[in-house]
Amino acid sequence: MERPRIRVLPDDLANQIAAGEVVESPASVVKELIENALDAGAGRIAVEIEGGGLALVRVTDNGHGMGAEDAALALRRHATSKIATAEDLAAIRTLGFRGEALPSIASVSRLALETRAAGAEAGTRVTVTDGVVSVEPCACPVGTRVTVRDLFHNVPARLKFQKGERSRVAAIRDLVGRAGLAWPACHLTLMVGGRATLDLPPCGRLSDRAVQVFGREVREGLHGFSVDSEGVRVSGVLGAPGLARPDPGRVVLLVGGRPVQDLGLRRAVLTAYSVLVPEGRFPLAVVRLDLDPADVDVNVHPRKTEVRFRDARAVQAAVFEAVRGALAGTPWIRTEVLVAGSDLGSAAGWRGSAAWSPGENREGVREPPAEAARPRAPSLFEATAAGRFSRLRFVGQVARAIVVCEGEGTLVLVDQHAAHERVQFERLWKGVESRCIPAETLLIPEVVPLSPMEAGRVEEVKGTLAALGFDLEPYSGGVVAVRAVPAVLAGRAAGPVVRDCLAAAGEDTSSDGLTRLRKVVATVACHSAVRAGDPMGEAEVRALLQEMDRVDLAAYCPHGRQAVVTYPLDTVLRWFGR
Repeated sequence: MERPRIRVLPDDLANQIAAGEVVESPASVVKELIENALDAGAGRIAVEIEGGGLALVRVTDNGHGMGAEDAALALRRHATSKIATAEDLAAIRTLGFRGEALPSIASVSRLALETRAAGAEAGTRVTVTDGVVSVEPCACPVGTRVTVRDLFHNVPARLKFQKGERSRVAAIRDLVGRAGLAWPACHLTLMVGGRATLDLPPCGRLSDRAVQVFGREVREGLHGFSVDSEGVRVSGVLGAPGLARPDPGRVVLLVGGRPVQDLGLRRAVLTAYSVLVPEGRFPLAVVRLDLDPADVDVNVHPRKTEVRFRDARAVQAAVFEAVRGALAGTPWIRTEVLVAGSDLGSAAGWRGSAAWSPGENREGVREPPAEAARPRAPSLFEATAAGRFSRLRFVGQVARAIVVCEGEGTLVLVDQHAAHERVQFERLWKGVESRCIPAETLLIPEVVPLSPMEAGRVEEVKGTLAALGFDLEPYSGGVVAVRAVPAVLAGRAAGPVVRDCLAAAGEDTSSDGLTRLRKVVATVACHSAVRAGDPMGEAEVRALLQEMDRVDLAAYCPHGRQAVVTYPLDTVLRWFGR
């Protein structure tokens, strides 16, 4: 008789497989435990980690705690106090509800839970080691403390694919910061290796919490708002355009107190800012949505990081209108700037447009120009017959941003900043390869205050910045002293460059070292290049064009933005009926 091929997996193996859906990293553990603490009514949550969270994760809260029977049940799969019937799934009002977090974490670690409910004479300690559960009384304060040791010790395949310790710490720090933005009234702290890294005391206003998370330098550039629209309340804080950084993590989306990732909501925020913030940079924006739980499905993803709305376009339209309207009323934005950009669309445009895809640009609500009238980037150096930029004839400068030149049969437009940025990038990159980048020592070191997240990245990128000519000395309190900068930055403020370099290095912690180095070099090149708004005479333009001849990709800036556009002259003449 043929042996059966289908088998029922043992509980420990089934739990480990389930854990793969919920617990993918130490940050996942911290997220689940913080959510449990918030659901328990905690006003203070302390997070401790060692070894980037693989050696130790400990989360202590002062919530209502549990009795002995509940503590034991909490370690069983699908055990939860958050829901009781299928109807409850249609209107979830808590952060956690699946009943999988604690047993899933326990299946891939050595877990200890200590808890005591108010009024109980003693607490309860539950330990789980290799599937063996032990329950005993203990002395502990009201609340709950969960200690997770040796994460993934019994799942070597999962352990092998964990990121480096610095990346794991950065992910946990970012997660705690986002939880603080979602719950300003809660006191959150983070200890890394016994050292206090993040301390977010309770705040009455979200803007005060944003200052704690993003740093004191953002205080004067924040604007709070709150708008009620058709059953959706959109509120939060928006940052001035000058606070924009090349760090997409500065756009924080909250749905009912839950940090989420939603491409549609993100696009709504970025489009509202699109006439104010250049491509490649992201505004500081914390946007919270509160709506009927029956209109949002949070049961889309095992880790509860994604949501689905009953009417996604209406919600996106509400966010767009709220953010755009709030920007128009800020003291640092002139209303007419937004009016001039009204072709970016309205709420009707959001509701009537087709579903947006991740590949669509930030101005996706506008139709592209007709093919015949669309400018094109030159293929390498197609701008002239000889293929050399230096042979172009300088015509003039438009808006102190675009250089107008004439080639053989072509009209050539050059974005002066993007083109010079490419030139500066190639110079710096050759200096990196030859390990010879001139630096300039500052007569008086510039003291740069950093946000907690930025300060946490200093040690990680300090060596990279040193290779570019920076000399940084970090101090306590999230401050760094800049003693030297690359010579190409002479005369420019060091603070914005350092902050943007830290943001660029932290964009994708999974990137290899070379990719991250290129991002930092591109950031320095951007700050050292001639800016839009700077006047350029013929001699300066000719020097730039000659430098562009020495660069293989002069038609594009190092961030991939088009720097050169050509129009065939016969096409231009046809526009005028000639």
